[in-house]
Amino acid sequence: SIYAKVVEMLDGAAQKDAGTAQLLSDGVKDLNAAARRAYKKDYAAVANESDRVSILDSMQSTPFFQKIRGDMITGIYNNQDVWPMFGYEGESASKGGYIERGFNDIDWL
Repeated sequence: SIYAKVVEMLDGAAQKDAGTAQLLSDGVKDLNAAARRAYKKDYAAVANESDRVSILDSMQSTPFFQKIRGDMITGIYNNQDVWPMFGYEGESASKGGYIERGFNDIDWL
């Protein structure tokens, strides 16, 4: 559901902006073309995760990849439903900052 919210955000951006729509459309075409060159099938049909990662690695400098990457990062980390999973308690400026409140209290690092 977290990823679906990011996809909804991308879809909304594409509906509002033709340039974004074109970037995403062309990017998916390029993604599928790379998968067909390497594995003779569309990206979604590539079963092995390491094969999918290999395709993505080959595209990581493209504007399409960077758009998806950037929106995933902000879309996930700005989602308050995710914060408890990371031990993030929200902004701290209004509560005196992190030094006295949570700076060193996560146990998974």
